[in-house]
Amino acid sequence: MLTARRPLFLWFALALLAASVLHACVWFAARFFAAQGLLAAAEGARQMGLSLFWMVCAAALWLIQGPKNRLHAVGHVVGCAFLVCSLGSFMAFSNLTLSQNFELSFSNLLVFALVAVPMVASQVLLAVPSAVLFQMILLKTSPKAAAEAQGA
Repeated sequence: MLTARRPLFLWFALALLAASVLHACVWFAARFFAAQGLLAAAEGARQMGLSLFWMVCAAALWLIQGPKNRLHAVGHVVGCAFLVCSLGSFMAFSNLTLSQNFELSFSNLLVFALVAVPMVASQVLLAVPSAVLFQMILLKTSPKAAAEAQGA
């Protein structure tokens, strides 16, 4: 079983900072190599801010119940990233239909889904390196589990 390192605020702030900077760098590199050089820095900064939402969500889950192992911890972070990205796509579609008079029809929903699904998948894929770093910094093996592993 994994638990959060103590003092919690220090390790939480360090993990958030390091993982969000890594996430921004990954996004910058992805956008830069996609030939969007001028937009890469702005998108990296935007994604850095958005990554805080799913990192805080994952940390809240861990404080309620610690993950069993590091793979589960990464799964929690990636799951939270998927949830935040999916909600973002839902909100974007809602904005189009409600605020910008985009017709709500099956064909428009299908076109939006064809764009949104690969976008959410790529966002989750780009979240994996920061998810690994976040859980590595914030979580440690509990002394009880370490003693059981050595005794076995």
